[in-house]
Amino acid sequence: MTTGKSVVIDGVGGQGVRVIGNTMASLLSVMGFEVTLLFDYDSSVRGGMSEAFLRWDTKPIDNFVVENAQVVLRLAERGPVHLRGEYVIADCGLMKAGEQGEEIPFLQLGVEKFGRDLFGNMIALGRLLCRCDVEFTEEHLREALPKKYVEENMAAIKYGYGLDEDSIAKIVPEQAASDFAARYAERVLAGTAPDQAAEQAAEMRS
Repeated sequence: MTTGKSVVIDGVGGQGVRVIGNTMASLLSVMGFEVTLLFDYDSSVRGGMSEAFLRWDTKPIDNFVVENAQVVLRLAERGPVHLRGEYVIADCGLMKAGEQGEEIPFLQLGVEKFGRDLFGNMIALGRLLCRCDVEFTEEHLREALPKKYVEENMAAIKYGYGLDEDSIAKIVPEQAASDFAARYAERVLAGTAPDQAAEQAAEMRS
């Protein structure tokens, strides 16, 4: 595995940015890496900017700041405009011109594959772990996950990790016309998004 990597998770409050960041940081820590995790968010419980900045290495990390990440996971587009990633994993409709990356309808897949949109967060985490070449064991993953929905979360992470170019190509044309991510963001802004993501975030902080 290549070490000394950094990722940025870009979203809005209520989408589970902190859940994804905390789970990935916990997993890397369980695996023995030095890890730093910083959050940036506004005072809104829902709909405001929510960012996670994660670094990991085999040696102590001197600089916690992430401005140019190896991978950016974008669930919404509310973060600082100067942030850039060498590779972008985005929900549908969120890629910017000139970026290298892929679009996957994470939240919609959470509903279709696992029955609830909150599992889209774990599908996204699985894809992020894959793109970052993080090779974990089932024991590592189980230890890092919150106790609630362990089996479902593990299944969703493995599903996201196992996606490849061919499977993504089959998914995206079917969903390309969907504005699910945009509609979800609108529901977050309106305070009507499901409570499960906030519930998981609270559990991770406890």
